[in-house]
Amino acid sequence: MDQTRLREFEARCIQEEPPACQTACPLHVDARGLARLLAEGKENEARKLLDRLMPLSGLLGLLCEGPCMGPCRRSEIDAGVNLPLLERWCVGAAKAAKPMALPATGKNIAVVGAGLSGLVAAWELGKKGHAVTVFHHRPPGGRLRALPAGQLPPEALEDALERLAVVRVVFEAVDQAAFAGLGQGTSERLAAFEAVYLGLDDMPGVPAPATDDLTLQTADPRVFAGGKPLADGPRCIREAADGRRAAGSVDRLLQGVAPASARAGEGPYASKLYTDISEAEPKPAVFPADPWAPTAEEAKAEAERCLRCECLECVKRCAYLAHYKGHPKRYGREIYNNLAVIHGLRLANTMTNSCAQCGLCAAVCPHDADMGAFCAEARQEMVGVRHMPPSAHEFALEDMTRSNSDDTAFCRHAPGTSASARLFFPGCRLPASLPAQTRAVYEHLCRQLPDGVGFALGCCGAPARWAGREAVAKHTARRFREQWQAADKPEVILACASCSAFFAAELPEIPRRSLWEVLAELPLPPGAEAAPFTPALHDPCAARDHAEMRAAARRLLRALGQNIEELPLGRELTRCCGYGGLAAAANPLVGEKFALDRAGDTKFPLAAYCIMCRDRLRAVGKPALHLLDLLFPCGHTAEDALERPAPGISTLQENLRDFRAALLRDLWGEEPPKDPGLDEITLEIPEDVARRMEERRILRSDVSAVLRAAKEKGPAFRNPATGRSRACLRPRRVTFWVEYEELPDGPLRIHDAYCHRMIVPGLPGEGAPALWESACGPECAADEKPAGVAYTRPGRH
Repeated sequence: MDQTRLREFEARCIQEEPPACQTACPLHVDARGLARLLAEGKENEARKLLDRLMPLSGLLGLLCEGPCMGPCRRSEIDAGVNLPLLERWCVGAAKAAKPMALPATGKNIAVVGAGLSGLVAAWELGKKGHAVTVFHHRPPGGRLRALPAGQLPPEALEDALERLAVVRVVFEAVDQAAFAGLGQGTSERLAAFEAVYLGLDDMPGVPAPATDDLTLQTADPRVFAGGKPLADGPRCIREAADGRRAAGSVDRLLQGVAPASARAGEGPYASKLYTDISEAEPKPAVFPADPWAPTAEEAKAEAERCLRCECLECVKRCAYLAHYKGHPKRYGREIYNNLAVIHGLRLANTMTNSCAQCGLCAAVCPHDADMGAFCAEARQEMVGVRHMPPSAHEFALEDMTRSNSDDTAFCRHAPGTSASARLFFPGCRLPASLPAQTRAVYEHLCRQLPDGVGFALGCCGAPARWAGREAVAKHTARRFREQWQAADKPEVILACASCSAFFAAELPEIPRRSLWEVLAELPLPPGAEAAPFTPALHDPCAARDHAEMRAAARRLLRALGQNIEELPLGRELTRCCGYGGLAAAANPLVGEKFALDRAGDTKFPLAAYCIMCRDRLRAVGKPALHLLDLLFPCGHTAEDALERPAPGISTLQENLRDFRAALLRDLWGEEPPKDPGLDEITLEIPEDVARRMEERRILRSDVSAVLRAAKEKGPAFRNPATGRSRACLRPRRVTFWVEYEELPDGPLRIHDAYCHRMIVPGLPGEGAPALWESACGPECAADEKPAGVAYTRPGRH
């Protein structure tokens, strides 16, 4: 990933763009920040902010006409925030800090005219260390001295002049004739100065020279002019902006830089920031009893009307983005810097791996900033340069490999046939979680669809893509393509939305339909019935771009007569459950937040047509069922389905094994070989130990393997006081430890189990490929074999 890619991604995220009030201000005063600080009662900090952004704030803060009020988003609801009121109160409530000037540069600049633009130009140049002489023939301040004392107290102007003296600005009075000559910019007295600024707002009767709109430079390259009186609009703030703009041009000129360089973003412009104000509540504008002297209460009340404009549309909806308390532009920089680390800790690894890659951020972003695509690219690069700790996704990849192994996966034509017009591919999770319903679906398809329906069991390869293991993902897709071609290229019926998305990206040549579209065109199966309650319908995030799938699920529910509640974040704006992108595998805390956020979106129980979604929502305590629970109840009521526990990792794998065996035996008359050591050990696992095993991704079969090895070779340790033994086994790139006790009646009681997934350079066997690398062949292991660095998964011991 190069900086061009980073910049392209950063440009799409507008969170750091200034709001409309700030971009409309010629001086770009941070109105949002000022209002926030005053609403919080932090007037001293507010004054510091004003001093930093507004020249001579003690003066201009009393004169600002508020060009920000019209573009203020609050004006679309009631009335724009009265920033002049806030500035006026801030100036009166808090003292400005003593001005500081840079060391003297030895450069001398003349400012002709002591009107507002001239005073601002002198201030800006004096702070930069230049010596400034201001020529005037009337008292400094010009027309400002005629303003009412209530609007501009005389002491405010005198204070501004004193502050100018601190930054080495001197005033020189001249008679009217001499001043008129200076105003032409050609007087011999100006020859001693490196640059000249003509403040046109204190030069009545002096013709304004032609100037460059950007730099205010005249035909004489050392002479600049600004502050020309305008017939309409804010006057003081424009004059001040001209003084600042000209000072910037002069400073560039004195440094040998072109005055037009690096001027992007100066002056008023339209904001790119998007802010949703649809739910903002009206708040009446504050009208002070004395408009020139608002009270603290009035200023605070007006400041509280500010909407604090920001985008954060993605962060408001995404558990991942909210967890890390930032926004995509910031995350992009962190991930890019993480990729750039050659030696040392890569602190953003977990953050990169916690994204669900669900696409919600891009769906709600006004500029399509896709954090998921950026994280996916970063993961692939980390894998490619051997910086991705394998422990983050290893269990998920092992699970995928087992699902595609010869012991689990198979592909057959319809029973008793040698050809099938269609092939049902339920994915790996549906038959593992709902084996009875999956079989019932298949038998229903066989009865209702002509020309035969074959069956394929396995995993599509999406987990490998989520993990950044492109070689493994493509190998898995190629394997299915070969099976499909050998089956004479049937139409594939996909039950899983993630499989549909993966096939669309990797196997576009395969004709495919979602199971829900097919079922919606067939008669309802016998026994199908609506639930006696109203569920809210949850769309899987993988169906975000699959409108036909979403519509078919709703048609099926309507055909059942089922009442449903639509979620506010549904259809193309649906939330992820945390399974996508292997987010929960890499960061269980964030994964749980995904599910909890979705569960909290409604008081209704949830109905899902993705089994991963259903099980994850149920795992966080939300009553949830699957659409197949209504279509194929298999002897259970809808209420039973709502409370059915989410199966654990061991149960899922055991169910998948048993499902394959039963399907092959009952429908194809094949008896699969039995694992000779699979059930020879009886385990007694207390609930708390089972919970820890689930959290640590330890299967019951892993524990059995450890104990079988201990039976052959003896345990590693034995405690004679407790009668407990501790044994270990490293069957692949993971080491398992089991603490157990042999009970008198035969079973082995498990007291604890833990594991560590790491590479320790130099130990025998550490160079061996991982389970998924071995299954995919050398083309996967060669590119993705981790470097000789010790990795361990956080939370595993």
